[in-house]
Amino acid sequence: MKNGVDSIDINRKKSLIRSKELDNIAIDDMEHKSKVRIGFSEFSNKLYTNTKNKILKELNASEEDWNYPKWQLKNRINDVDEILKYSNLTKEEYEDIKNVSEKYRFAITPYYFSLIDFDNPHCPIKLQSIPNIEEFKEFGQLDPMNEEQSNPSGKITRRYPNKLIINVTNACPMYCRHCQRRRLIGNVDKNTSKKDIDESIDFIKNNPTIREVLITGGDALLLSNNKLENIFNKLSQINHVEIIRIGTRTLATLPFRIDDELAVLLRKYKVQVSTQFNHACEITPEAVKAIDILVDHGILVRNQMVLLHNVNDNKYCIQKTNEELQKYRVIPYYLFHPKDIKSTKHFQVDISKGLEIMKHLEGRTSGMCKPTYVYNTPLGLGKVPLVPIENIEYDEDGYKFTTWENKTIKKH
Repeated sequence: MKNGVDSIDINRKKSLIRSKELDNIAIDDMEHKSKVRIGFSEFSNKLYTNTKNKILKELNASEEDWNYPKWQLKNRINDVDEILKYSNLTKEEYEDIKNVSEKYRFAITPYYFSLIDFDNPHCPIKLQSIPNIEEFKEFGQLDPMNEEQSNPSGKITRRYPNKLIINVTNACPMYCRHCQRRRLIGNVDKNTSKKDIDESIDFIKNNPTIREVLITGGDALLLSNNKLENIFNKLSQINHVEIIRIGTRTLATLPFRIDDELAVLLRKYKVQVSTQFNHACEITPEAVKAIDILVDHGILVRNQMVLLHNVNDNKYCIQKTNEELQKYRVIPYYLFHPKDIKSTKHFQVDISKGLEIMKHLEGRTSGMCKPTYVYNTPLGLGKVPLVPIENIEYDEDGYKFTTWENKTIKKH
């Protein structure tokens, strides 16, 4: 019996030593993650409230107006002089924004604009929404995904055997500076015609190989509920269509669009939601309220993050953002390597950076917080998952695995 007690004591001591090692790793991670700005922080709340009040005063508007999505869209900030009303710009910044916006349109909801920290040149909200002189650098392609040659009918994009996209609008609440479809933004918001929508649905109806349809744009949730239901209803009557998804960034840029009426509609047709939060500071109380409405109605919400230089290309930022998403019941789904889109060179990162981030996430966070890191191949040939190659090696002696702590394990 004494030997048994000694054995228990030895195992407990070893366990406590190991637990202390893990504590040290966790404490170090927590220290770094604490430096990542989050949407629920006192700083973010103060920044948001101050700018919001300036805008409401300037526009002689009320809190009720602010929470009304159509008011937000009507009062989007789309001119450098409007920016100047609510923030300080240097003469150089003013001229840069003015010049870029003459070539590449921008529009920002008052809500999203109120999240910008203009004192921080690397503010992730600012970088994603305010025109940057770097956009004049000739780089990349207008259509790196070859969507124009993946369009068999209507407004379809098809790159896979059993799923496809219907592009229903070019409009968004906020035009992301890294947008993969910036070639379609143009100068006017325009929804896809009924003729093109019907033609797209007819193509799906006549192709029994299609089981999944993604409704996107632009931002699909800028369509009215009636127009959305018309699309959902027609798709739901096609027997071989098993999954309907909708692509939207409104949870981050116009969370007031999400209400019970919309959630009931999505639930009625079992529509799944794909959204895009790129940084923890976008996950605000307003955004979480929108998330709660969807999830509480049984809507599956998944996040598709884009890896962007100076916005989120930091392992602790990615970890914190995905942990915030998990906390609020959004599933981290994809981490997209940035596409080679014209005028977005300043957002580009090397694939090695993404692999480093994915390696860091192993063991340091829940598996539920780990998206799949993917590269969209040129010419519309589809996604390729990217994984750290040193994790597993194979030769005639068997397999060699490298753990998240860089310890090596062999299996014969």
